[in-house]
Amino acid sequence: MIGRMSIAKGVLALYLTLQWPLAVADAPPAVVIGGRVAHVLRVDAAKLAASPRRALDAADHGTPAHWEGVALADLLREAGVPLGDALRGRHLATYVRVTAADGYVAVFSLAELDPAMHDGTVLLADRRDGAALDAKKGPFRLVAAGDKRPARWVRQVVAIDVFAAP
Repeated sequence: MIGRMSIAKGVLALYLTLQWPLAVADAPPAVVIGGRVAHVLRVDAAKLAASPRRALDAADHGTPAHWEGVALADLLREAGVPLGDALRGRHLATYVRVTAADGYVAVFSLAELDPAMHDGTVLLADRRDGAALDAKKGPFRLVAAGDKRPARWVRQVVAIDVFAAP
């Protein structure tokens, strides 16, 4: 015999399952930084605008462009990822996977993203040439200024996950 509490839990689970897609559809676009982080960080347009901004000039498939956004290292640091002096030993086997809305994925070693170890800047950009990114490129795009080809310049970024290599 099924108890009243079991029925109530089942009804609640069904309700939440049906409501979740509606709640996600109403939420503003965001990038979720998760994985091996001290705390998950949700980055939306407001969060990006309130963070320390950076700008850089880098060509997109041969076309010069001026990009604005937040350094990925700053966002990772805010999520509690070890950078700077803490990036040593086992943490050197850490990598970051960036995922686009269409499933496209690019990977960076954590050391590549740490300004204390690497000169290239990787930006989570929301603006190009003074304008917000359009729906095809954004609202968030990863710009890896040090890369010779923009193959890791992920468009429509939705997730950034931190992992430890085995």
